[in-house]
Amino acid sequence: MKRIMAMLLKEPLFIFVLFSILLFCIFLSQKAVPDNVIIVSEERLKEFYQYSRQSFGLAAISNKLQVMSTEERNELTEEFIRAEVLVREARRMGLDEGDFIIRQRLIQKLEFLSDTQANIPEKAEALLVDWFEKNKDNYRQPSEISFTHIYFIHEGREKAQEVLAALISQDPMAITEQGNRFLYHKSYQRKSQEEITAHFGENFASSVFDLPFSSEWQGPLASRHGYHLVRITDKSEAQIPELMDVRQKVLFDLKLSLSLASRNEYADTLRDKYTIISK
Repeated sequence: MKRIMAMLLKEPLFIFVLFSILLFCIFLSQKAVPDNVIIVSEERLKEFYQYSRQSFGLAAISNKLQVMSTEERNELTEEFIRAEVLVREARRMGLDEGDFIIRQRLIQKLEFLSDTQANIPEKAEALLVDWFEKNKDNYRQPSEISFTHIYFIHEGREKAQEVLAALISQDPMAITEQGNRFLYHKSYQRKSQEEITAHFGENFASSVFDLPFSSEWQGPLASRHGYHLVRITDKSEAQIPELMDVRQKVLFDLKLSLSLASRNEYADTLRDKYTIISK
């Protein structure tokens, strides 16, 4: 028998037939599952649990499935089967065609695949320093100011001037309670011109940032609320921060830029496969 097998293994025709049978067996084992057959596997249950429960820790999901009671497991299985039946029937009826939300979801999946293949995180780390150097101005921190103010209503301009004179002369009667009650705060710490504008209006914000840094009371400055005496406690000029101070934001912006470029390049490559006809 061994002699016969040895002789057969030397015959090219026998080797060809044997190889063909092997390939046919592999083909049969990979035959597509009919549309009316739903396979409930551990992996498919994990995937279903992950997205239906918005739980993205694979290790935790595996552990959760292992410790489930029989009743909980059966409920999850029935939930999966029900969802799978509805999805398949919806596709059979063509309900996914022309659906904008489904189209967007498919686009997102393909773009995510493009990001994965492009190794965005690794590229971003390598390009981070050069990117920051070229885009420093985008991370410029605005001028900031800290101040205390005394508020007077629109009819209180003269009163504001009297209180200012008393404050300068250090008259005991000149206390902060001399003003009126303000809608927002008495003191502001490290605020940008945009933030001050939100509470006082553009004219006041521009005027207060133009004041010289001094511990003396200054004003009165007009705002949309009335008039204000101002004492500046701190003031800083606009500046470009060090990379270490804004690293996370710079890295996020760089990844976003690389992702957009990668997705556009990927879409252009795929577009070459199609013929575009305008009507």
